[in-house]
Amino acid sequence: MKSVSRACEDGSCGACRVLVDGALTASCGVLWGNVREGAHLETYETLAAEPAAVRAVEAFESERPTRCRMCVGALGVTAVAITRSPEPRDVAIENALRDATCMCTGRGSWRRALDR
Repeated sequence: MKSVSRACEDGSCGACRVLVDGALTASCGVLWGNVREGAHLETYETLAAEPAAVRAVEAFESERPTRCRMCVGALGVTAVAITRSPEPRDVAIENALRDATCMCTGRGSWRRALDR
């Protein structure tokens, strides 16, 4: 899994986001031995072709493509989680951004990409 970045190492930046049984999860904070056998794990590698991931990553990269790109995979995973959420889109985005940020530019660039 190349898309799962190890950045802050405590789950506060969101660069290591994956979906575990559909739940948006900071993988660096997971004790994987405690995850039930047969749990469904989705990473950016498995979600990169999803339309929501493609749109969010393209929007993010069009703003400033020279940034470090450490969080790009997590942004794609987050976009897919938002589209799958039963919550209204604005609420799902707000909840998704509570514990995630681009370490280069902050939450604003993620918000703009997810709003598109």
